[in-house]
Amino acid sequence: MAPRGRLTLPFPCPRPHADSLSHTIPLGTAQHCRSLKLIPPPSIGLTRAHATLTKASLFLGGGLHAVAPSPHAPASPPPIAGPLRAKVIGNGLRELDRFLSVMIDEVARLIAPIAIDPARFADLRNTANKLRLIRALMGLPSPDHGRLRAIGRSRDCLFHCVGIVRRGDRRHDRRMTAGWPPSDGSEHAPGLILAIGEPLIIVPVDLARICRFYDRLADDLAIATARHLRRH
Repeated sequence: MAPRGRLTLPFPCPRPHADSLSHTIPLGTAQHCRSLKLIPPPSIGLTRAHATLTKASLFLGGGLHAVAPSPHAPASPPPIAGPLRAKVIGNGLRELDRFLSVMIDEVARLIAPIAIDPARFADLRNTANKLRLIRALMGLPSPDHGRLRAIGRSRDCLFHCVGIVRRGDRRHDRRMTAGWPPSDGSEHAPGLILAIGEPLIIVPVDLARICRFYDRLADDLAIATARHLRRH
């Protein structure tokens, strides 16, 4: 992985055959099983990127604990504690974003080797925009673009501002939308709204939800890529 990464996983990144990722299924879903079997054999880079993002999501969502992949994982894992808690969580979210970005780079190499310059594409720093672009090339919408952007603002708030909201969603806005809904609300509810100066609170259930979101993005992207390659 790129040297910028600082989320140390308590397990090696796998180097398996394309169909041998079944041991990394985090939630035991049929969709995840299909996504792993659909990845074509030549795309070992995509296979590894998918596995790395899946394992990192499990690790961070488990409160920085290596948890066994299981559909019966606890809804609220142990909390991340310590004086630098906000920065640690913010950095973990930055790493998830980085792993997703690497997976998108691998997809670009497969579906658009001529239309996209791999080096320039990999240098794009806004992962939400990269995902929207690669989905557009496959003729797909990007309905979670806004949530990815909100997670980006939230992780910057945690990492750079110790979890105190310092800027809004746009220039001169006085409110920021968090990348997750209120903890006592539905997982699919709109994001929490905070005023500048308020603390951005993230509890274990919030972090677990974000990690499940990234895990779903990885699965959906793998499935979409395989289908696109089979059509073309």
